[in-house]
Amino acid sequence: MPEGLEAAIYADAASELAGHVVSSVEVDDRCTDSNELSILVGQRVQSVRRHGKRVALVLDDDQLELFFGMTGRLIINDVAPIGALEYGPSSERPEWDRLKLTTDVGSLRVNDPRRWARFTLNPDWSTLGVDFTSDAHQLDDVLDRQQRRTAAVKSVLLDQRVIAGLGNMLVDEVLFSAGIDPCRAFASLSVDERRQLSTHISAVATRLGERGGSHTGVLSPEVRGSLPACPLDGAPLSRVKVSGRTTIFCSLHQR
Repeated sequence: MPEGLEAAIYADAASELAGHVVSSVEVDDRCTDSNELSILVGQRVQSVRRHGKRVALVLDDDQLELFFGMTGRLIINDVAPIGALEYGPSSERPEWDRLKLTTDVGSLRVNDPRRWARFTLNPDWSTLGVDFTSDAHQLDDVLDRQQRRTAAVKSVLLDQRVIAGLGNMLVDEVLFSAGIDPCRAFASLSVDERRQLSTHISAVATRLGERGGSHTGVLSPEVRGSLPACPLDGAPLSRVKVSGRTTIFCSLHQR
């Protein structure tokens, strides 16, 4: 699914609809009950809210969360702010539209070939951790509270109850940059290493956000597929599974 960086791009694009009234809602009933979303007609989009990977339209009386699944793409006024996803097609078809919300100035569509997209009224985000764009002090604090966890470092970082918005590719990039083995027990990290993690989460998220998303790092989809030598030290890159997720790392400089 889109990671926090992609969710931020989607939220920014969807903000074009802010201030405008919903005139119609069409939804694939296999994703969400169309009758449930009919109450949005006549409501004005006040703003767009994002936390972690979650995006929601804030209307007069309700909020509508847009969940994209792994292959869903947001399209605003027939323009896709993200051209292609790693696990999805770069094109769209009308029959893949799972939601179409029309206002007096344009439309918002979610196009998903696999029908994994879901749309939820008034979502509860209370279980989510701090946002991945939080300042260093907040990240330090939340990571310190995990210091006794014996799960792998990567597993802890992927836990949306800890830091919301970190996904598979972004976590690999953060750990590669920080020089930390994704398979290490989180409890084995020193205070300095936890501080390093906070620093690299902020730095990598900023850098990749400016480039256009979580796929633009050193461990790009092309690198993840071909596993060339590590660009930092020339050692072979490794591929393993951590918490069921494909994980790319360098066993030489990531300790």
